[in-house]
Formats: sequence, C-alpha cells, structure tokens
Amino acid sequence: MSEYISCEWLENGMDFDVGVYGSNIMQCCYVSCPGGGNIMLKRDFDGTIPDWNEFWKEKNKYRKIQKSGKTVPQCTDCVYLQERDWEDGNHIKSIIFDHFTKCNCNCVYCYTHDDKKKYNSLQSYNVLPVIKDMVEKGIFIPGGQIGFGGGEPTMLEEFEELIDFLIQNGFDNISIPTSGIKYSPVIEKGVSMGAVNVQNSIDSGCRETFAMIKGLDAYDKVVENMQRYASAKLEDYNVTSKYIICPGYNDNKREIDKWLKTCKESGLQSVIISVENLWLRSHRQNGNEKVIELVKYIMDKGKDMFTLCRGENHVLQLLSGAEN
Repeated sequence: MSEYISCEWLENGMDFDVGVYGSNIMQCCYVSCPGGGNIMLKRDFDGTIPDWNEFWKEKNKYRKIQKSGKTVPQCTDCVYLQERDWEDGNHIKSIIFDHFTKCNCNCVYCYTHDDKKKYNSLQSYNVLPVIKDMVEKGIFIPGGQIGFGGGEPTMLEEFEELIDFLIQNGFDNISIPTSGIKYSPVIEKGVSMGAVNVQNSIDSGCRETFAMIKGLDAYDKVVENMQRYASAKLEDYNVTSKYIICPGYNDNKREIDKWLKTCKESGLQSVIISVENLWLRSHRQNGNEKVIELVKYIMDKGKDMFTLCRGENHVLQLLSGAEN
C-alpha cells in the first residue's frame, strides 16, 4: 500500500468505449473534467483479447505519474482525485461499458436525438470473452463498481449472459441505467440478490408526456417492468426511478405529483432528480429559478414518501449555487 493522490479509475479501472469515434479501451469515462479526461489505453479495440502485458505497461505509465506526486495532465482538477492509500499490484476492480449504440427510445434530451439512424446502425463488439479472460487470469476482481453508458444496455446481444457471469463470479455492485421498455430476467435476478442496482428514467407521470419525451408509447410497459423489479428488490436502493426535468415538457408540479404517486404505488423506495443537461448549461447563471423551485419541491415531497430521495451531483451544485 502506498499513499498518494490518485483515483479508482487511474489505479484499478477501465472503460470499454464504442461510439461514432471508434472502439477503444479508455482509462475512464469522465470526459468533462477540466483536464479533458479520455486517456486511451488501447485504440481500435475490436473485442479481441488484448496483450495484457502491453495493457499494464500503458496503464502503469499514468499510475507512475501519480505516485511521483505529479498529476496526469488529462486528470487536472478532476473531482475524483483523492489522497489515500492505494493497493499495489495489477488488478481491475471497476469497469464502465460505454456502448453508444442502439437504443429503444428517442429521448428529446439525448445527444443521439438528431441522428438516431446513425447511432442505431453502429455495431458493438462482444465484450464477454474479454471479461471471462480477465476473471480467469485474476485481472478483474470484485471490489469496485461496474456501470453502463449508452445506448440501451439490455439491447446488447451478450447483456443477459454478461450480467449473469458477473453475478456468478461475485461481482455485486453493478449499476444498470435502462429505459425499462425491455424486461430483463437477469436484472430481476440481480436486484433480488442485491448485486444489481437498476435505474429507470421515466421522466413523466402519464402516457402522453412519456411519449413526447421518449418518442414512443411505452409508458405502461415501463411501469409494469419497474413494478416487477421493485417487487424483487433485496434493498430499497436496488431499484430507482429517475426524473429528468425537461423545461417545456415535464416542468410542472402536476406531472411531478403523478410521477411520485406512480413510483410509490409501484413499490419503489428510491428516486433521483436530474435536469436536462443542455438546458442547464445555457441557464446555469440565470433563468433557472423555476427549475430550482421544482427540484426543491421534489426533494421536500420525496423525503416523506421514500427511503431515498436525492439529486444528481449537478442538481446539488445548482441548489448550492442558489443558496450562496
């Protein structure tokens, strides 16, 4: 063990990234940090099992910089940097599967909204053989976090088998964001064991608003699947409903009240609040009074209805700025 400033992703993490810019293995997925993020560990990755000696040679270059007391340029001022003891040895504990490919929604706030056909046509590689190889060789071990970006995770061909393999091998901190349209047996299995945390962005309290935001009529199916997962959950936080405030679509108390009521009646005890990102960026300094009021409204009502009611980090920063 050695004490220095670093982060879980520099030390023990990796990101399988598939998108319009190709397929790569990255250090992490936090591209918005001041230093720029996006440290490439392997370019043009096609699912072939890597040369792990070369992989660690590349990854350890950045770990060595942190151990020396300096900071990797791409990680400058990143909020995830922390000073503590870090384990020696070459192990991966945290993985993000960023498959920016197919999705069964067309959300108005998504970066793919204006060119859905292009993203739906992207082909993702099968990552399961690589994960199996990593586990068999002791490279990938439990103890960190596993997450997904995208794209809709449940549409990946290997999704059910991948999650089942991870659960069987002791990985118990798997976070899956999903549209909730496609029911997943392995998600239900995972939440019943406490190994999977599933989060669904329903963003509405009725079919009409859901269709406007999501681009299709699937509200009843999403609520039904949410209820199935909630009835199976081991812990309250294993199943969460998310409400992304989208000004002009769902930014009113009537819609919010219907969403809260649906979540409660569906057996959920965990909700989370977000704000549409592009709108927030353009209104960060002014014009956001109504959104701040709605966030506070959800927080006040939610804390009396649910075990867990919280805002995403950028929402908390928005509230903090309003109070200063």
